Amino acid sequence: MQTDYLIDHRGAKVPTKNIRPADVVRHEFACKAVELAIEQRDALAEFKKKQIAEFDSFIDLLRQEYGANLGGKKGNVTLRSFDHKHKVVLQVQESIELGPELLIAKEFITDCLNEWSEGANENLKAVIEQTFATNRQGRVSVQRVLGLRRLNINDESGKWERAMAIIADAIEVVDSRRFIRFYTTEGEREVPVSLDIAKL
Repeated sequence: MQTDYLIDHRGAKVPTKNIRPADVVRHEFACKAVELAIEQRDALAEFKKKQIAEFDSFIDLLRQEYGANLGGKKGNVTLRSFDHKHKVVLQVQESIELGPELLIAKEFITDCLNEWSEGANENLKAVIEQTFATNRQGRVSVQRVLGLRRLNINDESGKWERAMAIIADAIEVVDSRRFIRFYTTEGEREVPVSLDIAKL
């Protein structure tokens, strides 16, 4: 509905008779499009909430029937239709941070490097410094640090194993989010049902 004036980006009232018709149409389109987008966003949020609730209800039904905790502690579960043409996946993604114990772990690791290299190879130290380097927010890359735990290193002093144990103790779960994803079969392929408007 067109009014006698529009509010510009400085908050001033500008009479529509002083605005180009194309600018008025552009304004109306942008406002309506964003309004509809917000409605769709809210509808998707409600859809997600409802589907997860129904998913949980089904899992509770199975628990009652079998007395089992389907999916384990994290709750990652896949449900398929009887004909296997449709699939629903519920996943839990945890966001983790590393606590102050990390500083102690770094000291043990540095001791290991000093003993192994005997001060001859600074490249090893540079790799570790990069692993423990912080970003602009002052945070260490969790992925890089946890990657150290996957290395198969035999250290007779036991310092490396101690450092890896300390890193494990430093892990703190700060957030946990649940995702629900949908898949269907098209021909011979299983494809995700995209709810991302940018991918449609």
